[in-house]
Amino acid sequence: MSADAAFTGSIPELYDTVLVPMVFTDFSADLAAHVATGDPATVLETAAGTGALTRELHRILPEATITATDLNPAMLGQAAKALPASERIRWQQADAQSLPFEDESFDAVVNQFGLMFVPDRARAYAEARRVLRPGGRLSAAVWSTLEDNEAALLVEQALASLFPGRPPRFFRRVPFAYNDEDLIRSELEAAGFSGIAAHTVEHQNAPASARAIAVSHVRGTPLANELSEGYGDLGRITEEVARLLEARFRGVPFAGKTSAVFLTGAA
Repeated sequence: MSADAAFTGSIPELYDTVLVPMVFTDFSADLAAHVATGDPATVLETAAGTGALTRELHRILPEATITATDLNPAMLGQAAKALPASERIRWQQADAQSLPFEDESFDAVVNQFGLMFVPDRARAYAEARRVLRPGGRLSAAVWSTLEDNEAALLVEQALASLFPGRPPRFFRRVPFAYNDEDLIRSELEAAGFSGIAAHTVEHQNAPASARAIAVSHVRGTPLANELSEGYGDLGRITEEVARLLEARFRGVPFAGKTSAVFLTGAA
């Protein structure tokens, strides 16, 4: 597993407790509502992370069984703290590129903000298509560009001022790098999906302090791995980013634009 996809150490807890309520909640509600229109009885979630979408699916689909998977066991461990395994919820480590499930096992496959971390999306889409029953639906969300997600952009700008000439590139390399709707459609078509649609959804992040934005983005994502490996002490860097953001916000909680591309296709 590359450092860009490793959610380990303190990342899962900070991701779930700080970043998720800041930027994920509205998108989880939107995507779960979209999935619910198909009234699936069996749902597979890939790259479930700490369960932000899983919890919303569990709430909005009271009769469905949900199998929530992720490559990182630590993320699933954090998820299970809020929503323990039960007859309706199963947490299982799995690679979206090689799913350990039989053909035509699920009515719906969902993925929220995980496809950007998958090295071979063609394989992941093919696997999603394989495990879906005829007429089943893949529903997913990926982040729009970094410029359309203002809190993360401000963190990148702060880091660029701290490290002129060699700014960390994790945000542009991974989470905000996969949002070309034409490319997404072509990849879904190649995997055998039909009725493909993609559209942009926008919200604002929940108002957050400079420190919360710094901690959540610097230490609650795999950006922490890049910084620790090549830029120095992670705690010091976090404090410096918080200081720069505080000077910019002047004590006012920040609520900026967040944007994602929602995509869907039928098996």
